[in-house]
Amino acid sequence: MSKTPEETTRPVTVDIADDELSALGYPQELRRSVGFFFSFAVQFSMIAVGSTLLLTLPLGMSQFGPAMIVPWIVGGLLQLILGATIAQMISVYPLAGGVYQIIARLSGQRTLAWQTGWLVAVAHIMSLPQLSVGLAPYIAGWFGVKLHGGWDVAMWAAGLTVIVTAINLLSVKVASFVNNLAIGAEIIGITMVIVALLVVPHATQPTSILINTGGTTGGGHWFGPFLWAILLPGLMISSFDSSGNTSEETRDAARSAPRGMMLATSSSFLVGTALIVLLLFAIPNVPEVVGSSEPTKMILESSVGSTITNIFVALAMAALVGAMLVLQLTAARILFAQARDRQMPAANWFHKLNREGVPANATVVTGVLALLFIAWSPAFDILSEMCGLAWSLGYAATAVVGLWALMTKRLPAARWNLGRFTVPAFWVAAVWGVLLSVLFVWQDPLHIGLAMLVVVAVGVLIHRLVPAADRARDWTAPPSADA
Repeated sequence: MSKTPEETTRPVTVDIADDELSALGYPQELRRSVGFFFSFAVQFSMIAVGSTLLLTLPLGMSQFGPAMIVPWIVGGLLQLILGATIAQMISVYPLAGGVYQIIARLSGQRTLAWQTGWLVAVAHIMSLPQLSVGLAPYIAGWFGVKLHGGWDVAMWAAGLTVIVTAINLLSVKVASFVNNLAIGAEIIGITMVIVALLVVPHATQPTSILINTGGTTGGGHWFGPFLWAILLPGLMISSFDSSGNTSEETRDAARSAPRGMMLATSSSFLVGTALIVLLLFAIPNVPEVVGSSEPTKMILESSVGSTITNIFVALAMAALVGAMLVLQLTAARILFAQARDRQMPAANWFHKLNREGVPANATVVTGVLALLFIAWSPAFDILSEMCGLAWSLGYAATAVVGLWALMTKRLPAARWNLGRFTVPAFWVAAVWGVLLSVLFVWQDPLHIGLAMLVVVAVGVLIHRLVPAADRARDWTAPPSADA
């Protein structure tokens, strides 16, 4: 039945993002209540670069010593290019589901799109236990509790995951408010440390520290350790479609989401670089720091004192809780988007929204899966590497599909784009995404590579449980004028 002229006339009060959503075949279901700052905040909070250094700096230091700043800069710049290409594609398709929607609509390969969405959702879900496991000893310490063994860590990590899930179930505005507090903690913590390292008198290393590998490259063999250290920015500067996954809750999303994402990503890289350089110059003893499991804390205590260090650690913990909120929020939107397209078993159940417009069932499932990952492995290193590989595989697939669409003239014009740098950026992004995925597997083929094969196999099984008629649906087709 055709629509009447009154029904097809665009009301002047309709947000432009609502019209884009309708043109892509969806009604407005999620509440479009946030703007550019939220798009920035989602990505900035997810990265939490200063706070995450507490947990991940040992990786870079143990692999390449203080010279890790070189692979950090190289890998960070490549990650920015990869993120910029994802941002341009988000501008074309500002939809919940992120890369799942992008691949499906550009390539028509809906199975590949589903599997990519599954991998990115798993990366976000697995980040919850990764961060909660890393946070557990610190938070337990605030209550005077010392954790003994994996079981103690798992119990505290599980409790933190349950709290985060409860906050995300309340409403997007509540989660946004808590996340804004976390961002404030992150900014205050980073600023305090940078100012302290610049102002408080302490012994400093010569500039040669920036090329000192700290004994990690014995016999002159530096290429392998360099490639391992380059994984650090791959772990920290990621989740590029977090802003995209909240596009349907963002005003003027085709502009706001990519701009917010790129501002957050680039500022995180610059601030992280400055902080790492200052920390390296403040190293008291290179061998001890390289061998430490808490190099950031050791450096700060020796250079600016325990009071500033303890305040920074507390602020960092708050910021990382905000990162957990955003990671789960993003994962739930991916599952919601797949269910909306009837590409999930029990699609109606996954698609259900609560009174506050939150995909409640999808959120609960992400929390349950996070708890299962905690039970599977309360080992921070393994969880980190699994997250990194899942993210890199998902974004590598998106970059390759984007490059193919660009070269075959299938990539639509975007309101936010890279202009004349589009073609070289997409080439670099595709090559880097594939290389980064190979590096993650090469680091530990047995545990990381095999575990990822299991994740992929589970994804295939879940998709096969979708009724055949729904799997065959083409949700990417433009809506009919008579719909």
